[in-house]
Amino acid sequence: MKTTTAPETKTSVGVRTASVLADADVWPSAFQAALQEEGFTVLTSHELHELFDLSHDGAPDLLILAKRDARFAVRACHAVRGLQDVPTIVVIPSESDFVPVMDAGADDAITASSDGAVFAARVRALLRRAQRWQTSQNEGAITVRDLIIDLDKCEVALRGRPVPLTPTELRLLAVLAEKAGKVLDARTLLSSVHDHNYDDREAQNLVKVHIANLRRKLEDGRDGNPYILCVRGFGYMLERRAERRENDPLTALLEAGGGQDS
Repeated sequence: MKTTTAPETKTSVGVRTASVLADADVWPSAFQAALQEEGFTVLTSHELHELFDLSHDGAPDLLILAKRDARFAVRACHAVRGLQDVPTIVVIPSESDFVPVMDAGADDAITASSDGAVFAARVRALLRRAQRWQTSQNEGAITVRDLIIDLDKCEVALRGRPVPLTPTELRLLAVLAEKAGKVLDARTLLSSVHDHNYDDREAQNLVKVHIANLRRKLEDGRDGNPYILCVRGFGYMLERRAERRENDPLTALLEAGGGQDS
């Protein structure tokens, strides 16, 4: 296990810690240097149990997974979900690994071949939106039918049953709930939880993954009255009504599978 301390010039504003689970060939030195320039103390481990040991006395400010085996990265994302308040970014060997790791609960992902400055920008954006989420939560809870979203506790319950969500899934669901009954396009949804300027195609693909996960965890639509609706060609909406009106013009625009046409 290797511990690297950030330069003294950066720690004057407070020490931040980044826990990194990495294979050397997927963890570029430029990324390590970028974290140090951002003022992080970088704690690097090579095994998952070492990562948990590092986090035992307190959660880090940032969690980074950089493994050559994308399947291991997916398992690691599932394993670290207990650290729900820790922003997580996955460094992936190739773009083809993006969807699996995001599907597993990562907040962001970037290829190992990316420039160090781009990595630093993505880290800053991830931390900004995490901070904004923590400071902008409204008191109390949002209730939509049998769905309760407690923003203070960052908990979701459906018919009294807890629903475990990743931080990104929780934020997206909260945005949909705050605008229940209104259709939000993919880019608007992402801009509410991400500080990265995705184009339309990227936004649609990424939101589609998160919406599919939300619908699966909510067991949405099994009773014939889904919460999350995809309005074809427009975006997504959280349905406030327990029953749809007869001859509702919205019905013709709904996608049963939760996807969104491009």
